[in-house]
Amino acid sequence: MTPVKKKQPSAHDVFVGNWKPTKNDTEEYMLPGFGATMNIMYGDLICGNGYIESMNNTISFYQHYLDLMGVGREHSGDNLDCAKQKAFNPSAPEYDA
Repeated sequence: MTPVKKKQPSAHDVFVGNWKPTKNDTEEYMLPGFGATMNIMYGDLICGNGYIESMNNTISFYQHYLDLMGVGREHSGDNLDCAKQKAFNPSAPEYDA
């Protein structure tokens, strides 16, 4: 699968365990798991902002679907959240027109 930007993992690579974080990634709390997958997909919209409702809801939906598929939330893995992670893809700054 293709990463959004060069020098960053794809969400697929993180999800299947192919991504190994660098020292800098680890210092920014970017660790393998669902949290890093959310970070790639949503960036600073839900990551790096503490334990906000939108991030918690995404985690809850993920665990709910694991239950529906018969996998079970107990197999959801480590590092589910991205509360402290620096965004892989920060939002563009807004400018007043």
